[in-house]
Amino acid sequence: MNHPRVANIVLNNFTNDNRVYKTSRTLRDVGMEVEIVALLKGDVPEFDQSDGIPVRRIRIRSMALPEGLIWGGIKYLEIIARIVLGYRKMDVWHCNDFEIFFMGVLAKMTNPSLKLVYDSHEYQSERYGKHPLEKVFIRSMERWFIHRTEAFITVSEGIAHEYTKRFKVANPVVVYNSPHRVEVTPNTLLRDQFAIPEDAIIFLYQGGLAVSRGIELLLETFERMNDPNLHLVLMGSGTHEGLCAKAAERCDSIHLRPPVPYHELIQYTASADIGVISTQNLCLNNWFCMPNKLFEYIQAGVPVLCNDLHDCRLIIERYSLGEIIPEYQTDALEATARSMASMELQSYQAGLKKAKDDFNWQSEEPKLRKIYQRFIC
Repeated sequence: MNHPRVANIVLNNFTNDNRVYKTSRTLRDVGMEVEIVALLKGDVPEFDQSDGIPVRRIRIRSMALPEGLIWGGIKYLEIIARIVLGYRKMDVWHCNDFEIFFMGVLAKMTNPSLKLVYDSHEYQSERYGKHPLEKVFIRSMERWFIHRTEAFITVSEGIAHEYTKRFKVANPVVVYNSPHRVEVTPNTLLRDQFAIPEDAIIFLYQGGLAVSRGIELLLETFERMNDPNLHLVLMGSGTHEGLCAKAAERCDSIHLRPPVPYHELIQYTASADIGVISTQNLCLNNWFCMPNKLFEYIQAGVPVLCNDLHDCRLIIERYSLGEIIPEYQTDALEATARSMASMELQSYQAGLKKAKDDFNWQSEEPKLRKIYQRFIC
């Protein structure tokens, strides 16, 4: 039996990338020889293993250069050169997001037998903060080359529909970034760590602390309320980490915790009362987003308080998992949070249990298996 060599490539240091981790395990189990390719950033080893899967982090010597458009371009050119030259002879590239897909197109020009699977975690040309010229470039590249892939994967029905409408993608595969199905029971991990009273309600935001995630609105609202019965825990890291730390110093009902490993995550999530999705509707990518945290809240049995986002709202309303904040402003968030906190939260459990059965990695794996099994001779 032929075991194709797959490079699962990502432009981070692969420390908290749960999707790449889960995908790699699935591809290994289906019979692929998988290598995870990442970047050497921070205090991580250059060579490593993840559940027996080799991980190679590529050292980019230009990474020490200053920030800025020109220096950033130099860094990106070195990344392209090292990844394309180092992995163009693999059988398959699993391209996580556009930047890797673009490199895959270049690699395929030097090795026509290379197969590309494009796993787009976002609506690539509609990401917040992208320069208009960059958006045009992304759209052009996708229009020209997306039909030369073996499969196109994305993370939400809304994004899949947009790619079908814009680029005539015939069979997009939606693979939700849901965690493995696990049995959990409520616990007091967060309550104990931050000495939160037993009768107080814990609102948990977990994930990236970054621009367009609504972090500023959460901090402003909970600091304004400063209610000892309503606590906000932010569990994650990112550019807004300092902002969160300062708010936690000022306000006794705001707490900041570093991210936890994938295998511990759901237990921490289950120690909250309500999970928060505060992404701002600033672009089509955000409007159609389907964040990991939604499925993590579901697996932990935690009802959801969410901004009005298209795909998230469809699932929350279909399963009666929680409440939608009608407007992105402080008064609306406070009113909805207080209303939800005053409700009997057990009333959401029937919908959460049904969603738990429907949205888990065990349900998503067959979609990946179907794509990759045809590569095995």
